[in-house]
Amino acid sequence: MSHHFNHEKTVPVPTTMLLGAALLLCAPLAVAQNNLGELLDAGAKVMSAEEFKREVVQRMIVGPTASGGSIEVMYTANGSIAGTGTPVMAPTAQYGRGLPVSGEWKIDDNERICTSMRISMSAGAPGTVALPPRCQVWFKYRDEYFIADTDTDRRARVFRRTVQP
Repeated sequence: MSHHFNHEKTVPVPTTMLLGAALLLCAPLAVAQNNLGELLDAGAKVMSAEEFKREVVQRMIVGPTASGGSIEVMYTANGSIAGTGTPVMAPTAQYGRGLPVSGEWKIDDNERICTSMRISMSAGAPGTVALPPRCQVWFKYRDEYFIADTDTDRRARVFRRTVQP
């Protein structure tokens, strides 16, 4: 009788442990990005206005946009917003480091962060596009930040924001 059919392929123990550790480390982060319900279930908390001012204001904030682009902005202490945004599928050669973003922010009576932003067109496209004003809720999970348009609709999309030191 041949033993060829009884041989099992084994993965070395260090490789298996490394893969398992990677999956465990990534799982909460991947879950936290899907929707508000999963973010809250993971343990995220709504940030207060004071926490937002202390931890986010005057720091560069980086993250994805709802359209698939990216944004890198600073909320300044005087209520302005300045930075750059890169549209989805934008050739780097056409937009360079991104399009200029400016605007204003304030905190409403429900401690939501309300923004009015404008994107200045460049690279041969004159003009400015004003984005619709919006108020969003900021959440903190461990040392990570997320925003959502609501703090009650568990199906709402959430977007990670990285706060640069």
